Amino acid sequence: MRTFIAIDINSEVRSIAEEVIEKLKKMGFKASWTSPENLHLTLFFMGDLSEEKVDLLAQRLHKRLAGFPSFSYEVSDFGFFRFKHLPRVFFLKVTQDKILQTLYLEMRSELKKLRLSFDDKGNFVPHITLGRLKFSPENWEELIKGITVPKTIVSVDKVTIYSSTLTPAGPIYKWLYKVKFEGGLEKNEQ
Repeated sequence: MRTFIAIDINSEVRSIAEEVIEKLKKMGFKASWTSPENLHLTLFFMGDLSEEKVDLLAQRLHKRLAGFPSFSYEVSDFGFFRFKHLPRVFFLKVTQDKILQTLYLEMRSELKKLRLSFDDKGNFVPHITLGRLKFSPENWEELIKGITVPKTIVSVDKVTIYSSTLTPAGPIYKWLYKVKFEGGLEKNEQ
């Protein structure tokens, strides 16, 4: 199953994301927009893993992250990744801080020990993807200058392992495990 590890967002960030997506649509941007229930901060995308590997991964992360301190991250702005002269991905910026970076590095080390392959570009840029662009209006840079995002704090006390099933209507995400820093491991039995 296609698998990734993410940090969930809160309802406040979800509302902000929905407002920003609506503004972008009205401006004429066309994209594969992320549906509100699928918004998250991706830590690792691992591709296809067997159920046994996912179970092992959950157990190992549970051990590694037990006692990791709860923390908060800040959603602070709107941004984009560019390809040539056009935006390719719109996102909400997440302020990089030491605790989030430490969490990423701890988990990365565990994935390497398990010899799991994952999308590793070597530079972790935390963000919440709003959409992958298909079309941008000519004056796109001027248009997006007006997009503002209120600073919002998101509390984190766990990471979630998800499966992603691709469908013509878009991906369907299902949580498989919630790895809690205070020492709990919750499995989705459905």
